[in-house]
Amino acid sequence: MISKNGSKLGCFPLEFLPEPAILAGLDGHVHEANAAAHRLFSALGNAPNLFDICHDPKPDVAAFLRHASRSTSSYIGALELQQGDEVERFRALAARVPRPEQEGTLLIVRLMPAELDRFSILNRRIQEIDRQLHNRLKENALLAETLEDKRVLVQELQHRVKNNIQQMLSLMNFAAAGRNTPEVAEFMSVAANRLRAMGASQEAIYQSSSARAISSRSFLDEVARGAAESFGASERLSLSIEEVQLPTDAAHNLALIANELITNAFKYGSGQVSVRFHGSGEDLVLDVLDEGMGFDETALTRTSGLKLVRSLCRQIGGMLQIAKVGTGKCSVQFEINPE
Repeated sequence: MISKNGSKLGCFPLEFLPEPAILAGLDGHVHEANAAAHRLFSALGNAPNLFDICHDPKPDVAAFLRHASRSTSSYIGALELQQGDEVERFRALAARVPRPEQEGTLLIVRLMPAELDRFSILNRRIQEIDRQLHNRLKENALLAETLEDKRVLVQELQHRVKNNIQQMLSLMNFAAAGRNTPEVAEFMSVAANRLRAMGASQEAIYQSSSARAISSRSFLDEVARGAAESFGASERLSLSIEEVQLPTDAAHNLALIANELITNAFKYGSGQVSVRFHGSGEDLVLDVLDEGMGFDETALTRTSGLKLVRSLCRQIGGMLQIAKVGTGKCSVQFEINPE
């Protein structure tokens, strides 16, 4: 019979282990077994030697025991136990038990069914996935915090740019005071309108929830009304602005283009000035029409404003067209880059 824990070898507490556990020598002889091992060996015929109950070849079992005897750390292997006509596979963990050399080598061998082993591997894999998920969530939280900090910094920068534009307008008005020559007045008016156009697009960016795109209506209305007010002709302005999300760089250019065309319409034309911004197929179109006597094409060609418009159109990949058929019409057609 196999002795249970509590014999003269019972200083090795096997009973706390839930799986079958035995104390065996290098010859395969089983000296002690816990209750789980007794139940298992009873079902196998209560053989007192591993070599008798293992389906594996005796040299393989002996080699496993020798390898395990070289260390007090667990050596992992596998054993197949014969149970009648059935063979049950176990994951085996074996280690040398510290003992005086004269008493011989003794091993503690723990047997776990392969199904439990697969569950243990799956459980470890789930734990690893949970750990990776936890780390990923932590990284995402740090990234979100960093992005929020950057968003606040960008918004603060936009706010300062807007304020700087307002300060420049104030400085220009202060510098122009007392210099009422027509040339100075015209120069200051043109410069002030351009700054207001830039300020309108910058204000729209500041108010937008996105730093990359803004609404066309949020700044084109202000640009057009500011240009009309500079000529004291707000009642002559007619607006039809379609809602379109524009990249911020295109919005800045479009604000300046619109300012120049609307300013020229009031300066060189007469009657009602209509400003329309709409989609046409895949393109966007800005139309500025003077419903009075029409543009002075010669004057338009000479103005630095039209040179600026053409330069800005090239930057957004647009095309400027000027027509004079009873009324004056300037059109800018461009396409938003999908990137």
